[in-house]
Amino acid sequence: MRFGLIGCGWIVERDHIPAMLRSDSVQIVAAADVSPERARLAGRIAGIGESACLSDYRDLLDRDDVEIVSVASPPGTRLKIVRDAAAAGKHIVCEKPMALSLADADEMIAVCRDAGVTLAVYHNYLYYFEHRLASRLIAEGEIGDVVATEICGLGSRPWLGAEQFRPGWRFDPALAGGGVLMDIGVHSFYLTELIHPQPAQSVVASMRFMDSGVDDHAYCHLAMGGDRTGLVNVAWGEGTARFEIDGTDGYISYVYDENAGYFGAPVRAVRVGSAEGQTVTHYVPPGRTQFTPELFDDLVDTITGVRDAFRSYGEHARRALEIAHASYQSVADGERVRLPIRPGDPIYSDGPIPLLLARKDDGGGR
Repeated sequence: MRFGLIGCGWIVERDHIPAMLRSDSVQIVAAADVSPERARLAGRIAGIGESACLSDYRDLLDRDDVEIVSVASPPGTRLKIVRDAAAAGKHIVCEKPMALSLADADEMIAVCRDAGVTLAVYHNYLYYFEHRLASRLIAEGEIGDVVATEICGLGSRPWLGAEQFRPGWRFDPALAGGGVLMDIGVHSFYLTELIHPQPAQSVVASMRFMDSGVDDHAYCHLAMGGDRTGLVNVAWGEGTARFEIDGTDGYISYVYDENAGYFGAPVRAVRVGSAEGQTVTHYVPPGRTQFTPELFDDLVDTITGVRDAFRSYGEHARRALEIAHASYQSVADGERVRLPIRPGDPIYSDGPIPLLLARKDDGGGR
């Protein structure tokens, strides 16, 4: 399938393009970025001619050879791009978080449905060996019923972004829609719901904030139904990585390198144990990359009807976004917020940006 790249930042340069080039299902034919230099760089890495490296994504959408677009521009730009891509009849795969608000996410899903095109989202952690192994072990009953999870990344670092665009755009609520919770928290939310038998029912959260208004520490307690608990603790700060799954008959624990600060960092091993039994260690193959060619193979095969293999679409990204936004609402209200968020709720239409900007206007800080 012939791909056009919209937004050519670091994630595209370092992860998207290398994985695409390793997939027999993908042919990159064009790239667009508001920075012509970034578009040309992506083109050189992808092996396409300079004439296919564009500064206006609408010129890319006009190309007959583009069948699907990969959208990796900042979240605040994605609604318009998805609208235009759907109107042009292009399939879409979009970076996370998909939108600034649930209203925008619902519009993106609707316009793609009405245009008869696919709206997929990069929930790439679903392809990590350790998560697939843990899911299999749970399905095989190795730890009994899941009762609690803890996903922790307190020592993560935000990618500042390419110098040709706006370094530090992740600290701008209007472009990023939030801070660390929108950056990496959404990964933890879809992984939490992957592991638990029931979706999150409610969330209570506390956060710390930067002077710009965005959150740099977020601590979330998710009620998962049936007295089950999901803990998500993430920060652009100092701390360690943990990924723990507790069951009625045992536990699963990921082993990270010493001083790893992010739960998305490479995992050395997955340990399975119990209070009364022996510990079994499953070693994770080395050399993992953030994106795999398998992701793109599954996406293309699903769109073309070869097989039904891809598992992250607009509605799944909307769900992760909803939990994040409920967490922001919990901080603003000082109480637990029940899911789902209703269309009449202010955060449905506006997202957390007004809450974050109000905090900035009040002096930001902690």
